[in-house]
Amino acid sequence: MNEAPRIRLAEERDVARIVELYRELTITDSQVEHSRKPTLTDYQLVFAEIRSDPRQKLFVVEIDGEVVGTIELLIIPNLSHNGTPFAFLENLIVTEKHRKKGLGRMLLEHAAELARKSGCHMVELCSDVRRKEAHKLYGSMGFEVQAHCFRLFF
Repeated sequence: MNEAPRIRLAEERDVARIVELYRELTITDSQVEHSRKPTLTDYQLVFAEIRSDPRQKLFVVEIDGEVVGTIELLIIPNLSHNGTPFAFLENLIVTEKHRKKGLGRMLLEHAAELARKSGCHMVELCSDVRRKEAHKLYGSMGFEVQAHCFRLFF
């Protein structure tokens, strides 16, 4: 059976799979990350925090009941830009087996539309400079390179 892809809010039962997907995404990591050995319970507690925050939405895309991708949307209140919020997208990943099928585009469009409906004046994301294929996708969707993303890892 080949069901159409479906985007939905992540549920606690998805946490282990989301963590697996993030392992495909991680390119750079930090000392703090290396010092931790989180259990599934630890991840579930973090997920509970995410779910309880009305400004964060963690979405998954599934095919035939299997979670194959995810994206997180954060709506951030803002005093500049006439007091309009902005959105930040994080942790966009589609499992390698399902890339190049439009799922990343679906997740981005879904999150961007929610940001628009939330009154955001823009949506932004950062991407590792080595992720050239992802950059092509972002450009094809109208995202423009307008800033440098600076990070300080601990």
